[in-house]
Amino acid sequence: MKNQWIKYHDHWQSGPMTFWVHIEADDKSWRESQAFVPPAPRPVPGQGYPYYFVEIDGFTFEFASLIEMRVLIETFSQKLLPSNLKLSIQRGENYGPGNHWLNRLPKKTTSWTYRQKAIKYLEVALKEFEKVA
Repeated sequence: MKNQWIKYHDHWQSGPMTFWVHIEADDKSWRESQAFVPPAPRPVPGQGYPYYFVEIDGFTFEFASLIEMRVLIETFSQKLLPSNLKLSIQRGENYGPGNHWLNRLPKKTTSWTYRQKAIKYLEVALKEFEKVA
């Protein structure tokens, strides 16, 4: 089963990938930061901050930005997934690989067969989401 939807919030909500994708760009901790690279999304006028959902075969991916969705597609497109240790080191030395978003996914979602199917639907969903962003 495949499905996609958006919920809107008054404030920007972080998702499972947010800390790993949107890096603080000021001298504040991530939770207190007001500037990120890449930048945090802007609210949709009259609706609020979008939070994206894509369900594929019983698992729902959550994204606080379309950039996060692009990162997932790029990562899932690799035949061999990068190691969680390598990915966590890119964020900093104090963040263990067990905390990385890729390590938090259910095992079934990281198989090459599942990822190939997921990529196709995620790309379709991304195009639909871009129309309303």
